Amino acid sequence: MLLFLSIAVILFASVTVEASDDLSKLKSLTFSPNSYIQFTPDWSSLTTVISVCAWIKDVGSSPHRNFFTYQASGSDEMTILANGNHIGIFGYYMHKQSSITVPKGTWHHVCATWSYNSRTHRYYVNGVLLGSQTTASGRTFRTGGSLLVGKWYGTSSNHDFAGEMAYLNVYRKELSSSEVASMANAGMCSNIAAVDQNEDYKVIKWEDILKKTRTGSIAANYVGKCMDARIEEAERKQNSTAEELRVALAEKEELSTRLNSTQIELTELLSSLNRTWDWDVFLTDQFLNETFTTEHSLLLRSSWDGIADKLVGIRITEEFLTLSAHIDKDEDRPWTMLYSENYFNEIFTKDMAARLTSIWDGISEKLVGITLTKEIIELLNHVTDKTNCGK
Repeated sequence: MLLFLSIAVILFASVTVEASDDLSKLKSLTFSPNSYIQFTPDWSSLTTVISVCAWIKDVGSSPHRNFFTYQASGSDEMTILANGNHIGIFGYYMHKQSSITVPKGTWHHVCATWSYNSRTHRYYVNGVLLGSQTTASGRTFRTGGSLLVGKWYGTSSNHDFAGEMAYLNVYRKELSSSEVASMANAGMCSNIAAVDQNEDYKVIKWEDILKKTRTGSIAANYVGKCMDARIEEAERKQNSTAEELRVALAEKEELSTRLNSTQIELTELLSSLNRTWDWDVFLTDQFLNETFTTEHSLLLRSSWDGIADKLVGIRITEEFLTLSAHIDKDEDRPWTMLYSENYFNEIFTKDMAARLTSIWDGISEKLVGITLTKEIIELLNHVTDKTNCGK
């Protein structure tokens, strides 16, 4: 019973762990104009490589609409705008607003990548590369700067972002075009349904941004379709787990019933025959801790048939049995059963052979499917009491 309780605990634990994930991953932030989140991130691992990706629903009307700005030493190190205008790094800018065909107010995926080795700043929308620009040789990011989410530095309203934002993550890796496309094509709920393949590269995480101090009017809301997807996924896993548990318990019940039935039938059979059997033959390596099969039964029957006729007319003495066991190295031979008082020191007859064969045929079929552990063999010997064999 403890085994199956353990199975239940393990199965449900996997669902419980996933269900207890930080639900902030399902949240988006809705920015009103002149609203922002500002903090000083640890940029030390991002000096030579970076990727910034997010899901955006732009509803603003300002000409620039910055949603990501990192500034250090008084200058813009990196800026990303919701409408594709003025996408910049180190003062190098791309103007790709005319290339964006996503209708305003529609969720879309935005990603900007760069590395010191490639010296190339790339800008993607919905997994499609819209533009790239080469940066100066030897230029790296400055550290100790400030990150502004939802606005550009300064008081001008021309740079205010308005709309929803979700899953803004910064990676210490230059994501490949295929990785960006895969992320976009999987949909905005993909980070909920499966582990982000680049999780280990995240330096700034969306769930951490959600905990930062907000300025202005910023509302946190669960992304409806992602919440629905999460609920459906949890229900599917719970139903699957419940079915696995039901099957495991049914198998356990079937095995328990089968063992009980086999023990009862075995006891009744031997009681009606008033004979017992020597089960020590199963202590050999060929049978011990193995599941007894029809092939095992036929093997023992064949072995017995091969020697039974040869025993007729021979007195079953200690010397004979010791010599036979020594000469015949086949350990599946049932020599030990002949030590019982109904055969030992008696002249073996055809009736004895037929009696032993009949007993074996009646019992062996009951053993098929049972694992012959030492405990099972001891139980069989106890139930069948060797001292009464053949009476």
